[in-house]
Amino acid sequence: MVWITSVTPIEVVYAFEGIPFFPENYAALCSSRKVASGFCEVAESAGYSQDLCAYALCMLGSLFAKPGRGVIGEEEPPEPDLLITTKSACQTLSKWWEALQRHFKCPLFTIDCVYPVDSETLNTHYKEYYSEQLKELVAFMENYTGRKLDMAKFREVISLSDRASQLWDEIDDLRKAVPTPMSQIDIFTCLFPLVTLRGTQEAASFYEKLRYEVKERVDQGIGFIPNERFRLIWDLFPIYHDIRITNYFAEFGAAFVTDLYGNSFSGRLDPADPFGSLAERYLNYFSRAAFLGKSELYKERARKYKVDGAVFHANRCCRYATAGQPDIGLILREELGLPYMIFEGNMVDPRGYDGMQVRTYIESFIEMLEAQKYPDGSNRTHNEEQKQKKFNIK
Repeated sequence: MVWITSVTPIEVVYAFEGIPFFPENYAALCSSRKVASGFCEVAESAGYSQDLCAYALCMLGSLFAKPGRGVIGEEEPPEPDLLITTKSACQTLSKWWEALQRHFKCPLFTIDCVYPVDSETLNTHYKEYYSEQLKELVAFMENYTGRKLDMAKFREVISLSDRASQLWDEIDDLRKAVPTPMSQIDIFTCLFPLVTLRGTQEAASFYEKLRYEVKERVDQGIGFIPNERFRLIWDLFPIYHDIRITNYFAEFGAAFVTDLYGNSFSGRLDPADPFGSLAERYLNYFSRAAFLGKSELYKERARKYKVDGAVFHANRCCRYATAGQPDIGLILREELGLPYMIFEGNMVDPRGYDGMQVRTYIESFIEMLEAQKYPDGSNRTHNEEQKQKKFNIK
């Protein structure tokens, strides 16, 4: 049983036939089951700051709570045999896993890596260093399990991981269709196999079926919203305790057609070069780029997906990922003329989050979109009728 982060090369774990467990995903589950705030309070009473990453705060609180306080009935998370983390995302992960090591008293391996300003132009020695870190991880796993890495098995896992990523990218490309065939909740939900089962046949098979279904919807002109009036970008984390906030936009005919969060877990791999291609993937994704690099990615997406505006979730507990959002929004507005909306929330902890207020912000944003896209008043919503039904979403 290996506890790992969502940006750790899970392929190495599956090559050793380990069972991965993701504390971040567990915190998301706690939030969706409406028990996260209680766990966060337990962690705070143990001395952890409320400003800490809510994934970490919730997960640590669940460990400190009374035995038997699991998120699903009395079931608690399985205890780890090994802990693996990385510095390739944020510094919270390495300190969080050190806290887990103190709690469980089991071996910990931290994948060190460089942190370039521009993830699109990685130097060769950056990749070589990460590859060497992965080989040290393999030696760590070999020492613990008492068996050598089976390279044939490893290449098979790499191939399956690559296949799942390829299919996910194809599904993402299908979202360009007008109307778009999937909702943002579909994306957040269907992303989990790519995070937790990447490198398995189950993930590849799942995305084969999903791609077929999405392609069929595109071919038949079936959209998430039949009368699609606005096409939007969603930036970053879901709000797990209020996941349906994205569907509130749909009441005004607005659909999210693209995001970059889901693509953090995608990326092609080469079975002929497993270590090198893993280094390429895990060093080269959008959340490691400076905000200017991110803005270029968003501009490209805005053109490609025919976007009318952007929505930024300023995740209060992850300033690392959200600090550049105002700058990106300004660039999109000044260079492409796209209206944008920024609202504060917390991906896991509902305390301090006002869903009704956010919905009021959404209504104002829709008015901005309407004024720009339909200045003559055509295809506008009937405001009074909309106000009667706007809070009926469940």
